[in-house]
Amino acid sequence: MPYVAPEDANNRPVDSLEEVKTRNGNPPWRERELATERFRMVVLCWPPGFVYPKHYHPRADEFWLIQEGRIRVSFDEGPAKEAGPGSFLFAKKGTVHEMANIGKDRLIMIAVVIPNEQDDDVFLE
Repeated sequence: MPYVAPEDANNRPVDSLEEVKTRNGNPPWRERELATERFRMVVLCWPPGFVYPKHYHPRADEFWLIQEGRIRVSFDEGPAKEAGPGSFLFAKKGTVHEMANIGKDRLIMIAVVIPNEQDDDVFLE
């Protein structure tokens, strides 16, 4: 997930997923919810069939909480895993991962990357 400059994030003291969805409408979209020098949190919404390409973060850990839909993710060279609402996913720094919305409906997830550094996405394909 690309770097988010702190001044480009909402950084509201209180917000809700329902408000985020209302502001953004139909997928695909990405809302930069929170960002400091230490972390970034983004709400992602992908249409059915959307694939985020294989990449890794050499200096950052990343985790996701699936809110709606179904996701398939592969970590390093291991078998693909599928997850749905309420699932947590985690990639420690250096873990290659590729993600896809495999459901019939939109996928909404919250992604957090720690630390929040520029040029931390390395794409492999």
